[in-house]
Parts: sequence; C-alpha cells; structure tokens
Amino acid sequence: MEVSVSDGIAVMALGLSLYTIWRQHGLDKLNRRLNALLIDKEEAESLASQRADLSAEFRSRARNNYELRVFNRGRGVARQVQMEVQSGEELFHRGDLTRKLPYPSLDVHQSFSVLAAVHMQSPRRATVRLVWDDDAGGGEKVVTADVF
Repeated sequence: MEVSVSDGIAVMALGLSLYTIWRQHGLDKLNRRLNALLIDKEEAESLASQRADLSAEFRSRARNNYELRVFNRGRGVARQVQMEVQSGEELFHRGDLTRKLPYPSLDVHQSFSVLAAVHMQSPRRATVRLVWDDDAGGGEKVVTADVF
C-alpha cells in the first residue's frame, strides 16, 4: 500500500478537525461556566437592590440637645422599622419612642430622629437593636453609638 500526498493531506485535515472539535468543547465548557457566574452575579445584585441597610448615630442638634438619627444606607425600602434599646435607656424619651416607632417606611437615604436627653450623669453610649422588613426578607442589626 502506497501513501500518496493526498492521503497525507487528508490525515492532516482529520487531525486539524479533531483538534478544533476538542478546542471548541473546552471553550463551550468555559462559556457555560462564565454564564453561570454571570447569572449568580445578577441574582446577587437583584437581591442587594431590594435589601435595606439601617444604621444609627447620635447627632448634636444644638448645644446640649442631641438626637439619635436612624438612616437607611441600603438600596431597598425598609418597612415597619422597630428599635429596641438594649443599653442606655436613660438617654431616650419614652414618649418619643412610642410616638415614632414602629416607623412605617424608610426609603433609600431617608432618616428619622429620636430625641436624646444628654446630661452630666447620663451614659455616653447606647446600644440599640434595629429590626425591619424589606423586599429581601427583612433584617436586623445591633448598633452601638457614642454620644460624644
């Protein structure tokens, strides 16, 4: 059996075809993996856009007049915001807490304030637990804020 030039070219073409199929299979697998990562990223971004992130800090309104400002840093709307004072209860006016809480809705970058009674014998730090509902299922955060 004699091997001609056309037989050599056919074998080379077959080898090139097999290499191309193997390479395409690897690229398809990589493409599927990248698409799955992109879908996961999009789902995480969608969830983050529905999540509220509440925090609190003391602010001075005037001389010897302070307030605890609760604000939403997240990209979602917080509903039914509740605040439970865990330490530093003496700082807050009970009537102001019952009048303002639960706060019905706190939009993005919106805030509300609770009056604080700061005097020489009052604690310098308060710990509050914030609880809220949002489109991502709600959240809870414990915040410790210093008056000064």
